Amino acid sequence: MKKEIIVEGPCGIKVLDGEISILGIRIGKGESIEITRNKTYTIVYDSSTKIDMNCKIIVDNIFLDWDQKAEEIFNTGGTVLLLGDTDSGKTYFINLISNIAEPHVKIIDSDVGQSSLFLPTFVAELRPNMKSLSVEELGYEKIDFFGDITPSINPKLHVEMLVHLYESTPSEKVVAIDTDGWVKGYKAMLHKFELIYSIDPDYIVIFDNKMRDLLPTRYRKNVITLKGIGFFHKNRSQRRMYRISKYKEYFKRAQIISVQSEDLLGYRISDVLYSGWGDYLQVIPEEPCIGYYTSLDILRGALLGVVKKREVIGAALLKDIKGDQLEILSNITDFSGLILGYISLNDSFEERRIRFRRCKS
Repeated sequence: MKKEIIVEGPCGIKVLDGEISILGIRIGKGESIEITRNKTYTIVYDSSTKIDMNCKIIVDNIFLDWDQKAEEIFNTGGTVLLLGDTDSGKTYFINLISNIAEPHVKIIDSDVGQSSLFLPTFVAELRPNMKSLSVEELGYEKIDFFGDITPSINPKLHVEMLVHLYESTPSEKVVAIDTDGWVKGYKAMLHKFELIYSIDPDYIVIFDNKMRDLLPTRYRKNVITLKGIGFFHKNRSQRRMYRISKYKEYFKRAQIISVQSEDLLGYRISDVLYSGWGDYLQVIPEEPCIGYYTSLDILRGALLGVVKKREVIGAALLKDIKGDQLEILSNITDFSGLILGYISLNDSFEERRIRFRRCKS
């Protein structure tokens, strides 16, 4: 008879007799595992198993059966699309199925707000070659720059980017797709419907059975409902701090690089006016105004996608604008282009939205 408990780290676990499974990683007699993060995990074990641990037990004697569902998906193979509200457990289940199916799995992270594989505002893909308690530690193989922390800014572009990642690289026995938590409201569900029809998944994993009746009829037979537990919840402040920590970690070793303004904003016409792509950008909202304008202060700190050979390969920050020269902060020195999105970071890596306004004619 399988038992399950939910524990919180950081802590250590040693198996004295029998075997346990944590996020699909099996730990046998005499083996140990360290949980270094302040996160919750489910331990699955037999009634005869004996363990020694100093973890805080959050819930004892629970039966979620997530491991069994992940095993069933791996045994049959196919594409798995996860749908659920913010912090419902989607990324945890992606991590679980990644460990169980490794190395025959491809995971796609389309959650541009709480990205696990790369930075917020990006979508990313990885074929893991090792098991881990956190997919964040495994890096990424391919990325694309969406430019915002919510798909609601451009739902069609978000779906197109996800489908491109899905189709442009070799598949695996299991392809698991993590989605964002934007599921409430008419526009949110239209976005999810378009994603479902574009991907045509073999399985749709949900965490609230009420969502099943909202899905297209032909896909309801593909639904797997997981029991929710409510311990993954982060409030808005915690989600914001998570994004800040991702930005800080990525840019901590970056260097200042000088590029031409035409590489991003267009040709410089004056200190406040640039021309590119057949239109004008004015960096102060001053009359007379032509084309578009935005705030110079907000533009400083803009999060950028870094491009080489038509592929997004990393991120950069626009640090300063000095006439026809731009200073950017990046880990990448060999690139051919930059993409401007809708998010800017201040000196504390807090997000601000870049707004481009059409000048009055």
